[in-house]
Amino acid sequence: MATRNTLATARGSTLTVTVHVVLLLHVLGQIVYLASRYRVRVDLTSDQLWSSTDSTRQLLGRLEKRLVIEAYFSPKEKLPVLYRETRAWADNFLDEMVQLGRGNVVVQRLDPNSDKAIADKAGRVGVKPLELRSQTSTSLSLDRHWQGLRLLYGGGKQKVIATFTPGSSFLAEAVLTPAVKEVLTAQKRKFGYMEWPVTAAGGPQQGGIGWNTLRTLDGIANRYEFQNFKDEDGALLPADLETLFLYRPKDLTDRLKYVLDQFVVKGGTLVAFVDAAEYLIGPQRTFSRVPMVLDAAGSQQKFTDQLLHYGLDWKVKVLADMAQRAHSPADPFGGANEYFAVLQQNSLGRAQHVGVPYPYFFHAIADDWSKVADELAKNNRGELDQALAAQYRKQFVSGMPSDEFLFKAFKQVGRGPGFYWPTWVGLRQRAGGVADLPPEVEGRVLLWSSPAVLVEDPPQSLNPLGLGDNLQKAAEMQKFSSKLRERLAAEPRQQAPLMVEVKGRFSSFFAGHDRPKRKSEIAEEQAKKPKVDDPATPVDESKPNPDDGPQPDAGQQKTDAAAVVAEAAMVTRGEEPGRVLLVGDSDFLRDDVVGGQYAKAGGPFSGITAAPFFAQMLDWLAEDRDLVDLQSRRAVDRSLKFVETATASNADPRLAEQALRSKTTWLRMLNVVVPGTLMAALGLLVFLFRRAQKRTFLSSLS
Repeated sequence: MATRNTLATARGSTLTVTVHVVLLLHVLGQIVYLASRYRVRVDLTSDQLWSSTDSTRQLLGRLEKRLVIEAYFSPKEKLPVLYRETRAWADNFLDEMVQLGRGNVVVQRLDPNSDKAIADKAGRVGVKPLELRSQTSTSLSLDRHWQGLRLLYGGGKQKVIATFTPGSSFLAEAVLTPAVKEVLTAQKRKFGYMEWPVTAAGGPQQGGIGWNTLRTLDGIANRYEFQNFKDEDGALLPADLETLFLYRPKDLTDRLKYVLDQFVVKGGTLVAFVDAAEYLIGPQRTFSRVPMVLDAAGSQQKFTDQLLHYGLDWKVKVLADMAQRAHSPADPFGGANEYFAVLQQNSLGRAQHVGVPYPYFFHAIADDWSKVADELAKNNRGELDQALAAQYRKQFVSGMPSDEFLFKAFKQVGRGPGFYWPTWVGLRQRAGGVADLPPEVEGRVLLWSSPAVLVEDPPQSLNPLGLGDNLQKAAEMQKFSSKLRERLAAEPRQQAPLMVEVKGRFSSFFAGHDRPKRKSEIAEEQAKKPKVDDPATPVDESKPNPDDGPQPDAGQQKTDAAAVVAEAAMVTRGEEPGRVLLVGDSDFLRDDVVGGQYAKAGGPFSGITAAPFFAQMLDWLAEDRDLVDLQSRRAVDRSLKFVETATASNADPRLAEQALRSKTTWLRMLNVVVPGTLMAALGLLVFLFRRAQKRTFLSSLS
């Protein structure tokens, strides 16, 4: 009987274990199934470093067709060690895109090294192989690896990323998301432009220096189309053109001013990058002013008066910001040539570019300047003028007051793009600083200088160094800076507007005046006038002049007259809201400054900030917010800084190295001593505790 009960118990236990195992496997299978289809990721970093931005999520969420990503990848295990990490980042982000695409994103992984047909296809579409060296103690080889992408959307539009080697999730998104945006762009937004090339160093050159570099950047040219509408005959702009850029306008005829006027009145957006003067950047950075006339000879109307009519006040002056932060680069060494730097020898005898104060090259600071009103209101003896401080608190504003997404990324770093010899562009005002805008028009200043700005007529030369040796240059620099400091001490504090916008229903600047005629119209009228040999002899206009050749018939005359009046009548009051945007500098977008032509000489160089600013301006004008969050994202430097970086030009790097060595040695000792001390203390406590227990036990026995 006992044996029978024992067998039954054993069978029941076996069945129970079997059921538990089956249920456990079923639960695990369910977990694997659900995990393969539904992912939950938690990013614990403070700035969400490993999370996709809303830009990526919104783009992938709007997919209407299938996005196929062909990943031409060599096997990961055959990659050199340094490239295996980039493969991990690439694979992880591609997998995340598949999850976010909800069935509309498909990744096809292809190995070109395993199939010659795939390798040939990769080469045809534009994917480039990586020629990587592999070296051991006994051999040296050159291996071909692949890590590129091709994006196909809807079977039509495509984008190729020749090599995709991201060093982080952030970099993977920064490359792939704009590429997705490009293939989703069905039709490019069209922008018009007019430019007036500047004189190149060494004399006039064919075509001069223009503003084409940024317009032809891959990320911009693939999304936006640019067309030159500068027409010597002065034809009106087409009705479908929404935005027109002006790059350093000069020699403006009344006819061209009328063309711009009608464009704005009819509801167009006019963006003008203006300069008060044109400075030639010559050898050794001699900044000399070359002749530049804003209004063409014979003009009856001034362009500044036309802007004033729209509510814009352009003072054709040059600005110099004396605030040190305004004309100092964020990186005193690596970014010195962004503004102005001089080649000097450090204490180790090595030559390096060191930034020097040049207040004519500066940027807007995102600080609220009203908070430093008390400091600005102190006199030379340090005494505070309470009334002046109260006035400054009301008068001064943030250097970047706008919350538009155009400035979002720049406000994160605390400064706007670098400007070079900028000019004053603000709102029309009445006495007392009150805005005086036309009816149905509103305006705002988008960028301000610091309160330590100087305003002056454009000098003939703004070269602070002279042409002598290093000692003479230092003396010239001191003399140059002293004059500016003396002016700052003698003049009242003021902020200068650097970028301004007005929008609304505008009235025509030419209302009440005759419409300026096109060149072809004037030439046609001149050709129709009869030739007169003797002014004193009356002319019978009813008879043709035999010297004029065959005369057109009456039908032809009617046709010519119709051609003259074929242009649309003047619109004196707009029905649609227009928009005018003035930026007080054009040099920071110029080809030679953007391209770093003067970078090796110590500046000016705007490539660091000009490209993102112009790209985001295009998105802002087009009201395209898709890439805002991605463009505003900044990688955070998480490296440990044991000592402060020396920023002074005369700082001895050996002292910094000595301080770093001392700090790291102390930290190493701390890492050894502290754990050892804790372990010894813990051991001592255990020893004392056990000895107390032993004594208690022995005493209980006795």
